[in-house]
Amino acid sequence: MTAPRDQPPETPTRVGVGLVRRGDRFLVRQRPEGSALAGLWEFPGGKCQPGEATDDATRRECREELGIDVRVVGLRRVVGFRYPHDRVELYYHDCVTCDPAAQPGPGTGFRWVAASGFRSLAFPEANGPILDDLAREYPGQAPSGA
Repeated sequence: MTAPRDQPPETPTRVGVGLVRRGDRFLVRQRPEGSALAGLWEFPGGKCQPGEATDDATRRECREELGIDVRVVGLRRVVGFRYPHDRVELYYHDCVTCDPAAQPGPGTGFRWVAASGFRSLAFPEANGPILDDLAREYPGQAPSGA
């Protein structure tokens, strides 16, 4: 039996996500117009190809989206989430750039943002648990005089 067209599939879409970190900053961008969840902020990553491991998908997607190679340090968290349009399983991998001075390509839209600034950006709802983790781990600087 197939799901009605307005229901997400029962088998989740596996997604490799790169938490590419430098100090307390991570690479993020706003999702482009015309894409699902356009205007919301995202980490680099994308759908796994059939038979592809999530860490391999993360490396591939970072290379494609950022124009730089990353080293996957480890799996931080897996989050399952059901959007109206899809059911996803997000594999968040801690990553570093292979070249310590590497910058994302100028046309990618990715930029380095401190984890303490994530709460001022609108991310897709499924990112809530990882944003909470990063905010606790990288709280930022206290205001002077505090």
